[in-house]
Amino acid sequence: MEELRNVPAAVFILIAALLFAQGTWIFLDAQKRGSNKWLWGFFGLLNVPSNLIIYLIVTRIFIKPAQCPDCGCPVEKDYSYCPGCGRQLDD
Repeated sequence: MEELRNVPAAVFILIAALLFAQGTWIFLDAQKRGSNKWLWGFFGLLNVPSNLIIYLIVTRIFIKPAQCPDCGCPVEKDYSYCPGCGRQLDD
């Protein structure tokens, strides 16, 4: 515990800022991708950078959303039209 008293306050502020920035970015990206934004955002606040790496691997490799054939915008299976370009989607 004595070691923590010797660490400058700026280090703790920097770590807090990194955690907040990472959590915010993950939250916004998960919202854009239609994932559980609150779960991922909280997960992003836990530590730097391993949770960001885990998030990127899971969302980019394991969870591949359907895309519009015209514009590449992510679409859900129940969408009739693309939210990006308005193209009618096939079932």
